[in-house]
Amino acid sequence: MHPQWRLRMRRPMLALVLLVALAVVGLPAGVHAQKSFKVGAIVPVSGPAAAFGLGVQRGLELAAEDVGVFAVAGEKYKLEVVTYDTVYAPDKTVAAINRAVYNDNVKYGVIIGAGVHPPILPIIRETGFLDFAFAAAGRQITNPDNPTAFRIMASSDQLYQAYAVAIAEKLGGKRIAFLGPNDELGKNDAKAIKAEVEKLKAKGVSFVGDEYYERGARDFGPALLRLIAQKPDIIDTDGSPTGSIALIAKQARELGYNGYFVNSTAVLEAKAISDIAGKAGENIIALRIWASPPTKLYTELAERHQKKYGEAAPGTLWETYGAARWLVDTIVKAGTFDTMKVADALAGSTYAAHPFGAASWGGEKAYGIKRQIIMPIPAAILKNGKWEPFDVRSGKFE
Repeated sequence: MHPQWRLRMRRPMLALVLLVALAVVGLPAGVHAQKSFKVGAIVPVSGPAAAFGLGVQRGLELAAEDVGVFAVAGEKYKLEVVTYDTVYAPDKTVAAINRAVYNDNVKYGVIIGAGVHPPILPIIRETGFLDFAFAAAGRQITNPDNPTAFRIMASSDQLYQAYAVAIAEKLGGKRIAFLGPNDELGKNDAKAIKAEVEKLKAKGVSFVGDEYYERGARDFGPALLRLIAQKPDIIDTDGSPTGSIALIAKQARELGYNGYFVNSTAVLEAKAISDIAGKAGENIIALRIWASPPTKLYTELAERHQKKYGEAAPGTLWETYGAARWLVDTIVKAGTFDTMKVADALAGSTYAAHPFGAASWGGEKAYGIKRQIIMPIPAAILKNGKWEPFDVRSGKFE
């Protein structure tokens, strides 16, 4: 090849290399130097509880967008969401956290389900994994043996203490029954509501029966027949997910039940209930549902979710978003990713920018450790296929 031709071919190549180099230099500071801070979404994204898991995953994704690049000990990081589908099954949750911790070096995450926590708590304790527990129940999860487990939703004890008596008095209910899942959550929550109803014994209020079902069940008839025979005014359905509570309401109305339902620990979707149960879904009272937005941020996140994902936001979105933003703020202030040091710093902190309103940590008197989130707790009642405000309580819990 002629030397002049070689020179002519090299010039465009040299120019291209120079342009690429300039483009890299011109990138915003930290883009090409940032490290990944992995947060696991160890949640069901398939199966009957998928809506709960998708809310967590998307809450983390929106938080990652807003956090952007942040600095810890002189290094730049960006939040990366890693999802592990648990199908809300204990064995799959164990496999998921093992994969996250030992294969992917994930040290922080949101884990859904009181029922799946018992077999994973030894792993959390052994590895120091910082668990944002999206789980009801109570001391089984939150206790001094689990210093890196923070419950980011109201606990069962907290919810029943805030609402069991208040709802019975507001509705004039005298006979309270319970129908919940046949697992750790259901058994714990039946004890919690019994303890609260006992406080009203002098006022003629009594607990008249409890029944349990296997998750995924579709026929609640036999259990409902036994409960309805006790003539309850209120049936508490514990953490029954949307599909289950819709079927429970429909079948109970067909059997002649005209009282109220209370759903204490799940986050329900009004449209799905109405689609399945129709008018039978009326008068379901759901805790943790905001019929009216509590903050401007709550509304903004709902609108962003609708635009980004093309559907209404699942109920777990806001609590997850708030927890993720709070976590990153704490890590930045602590200047470390050490989960034990971060846990200590987090427990002593407050967070004014939570979508539900100002939040802090409590539960030391009840659980022996400050790992229970304290924030406003709403309740809504289903009327004409839509949630209407029922009550809002402080969520105070010592």
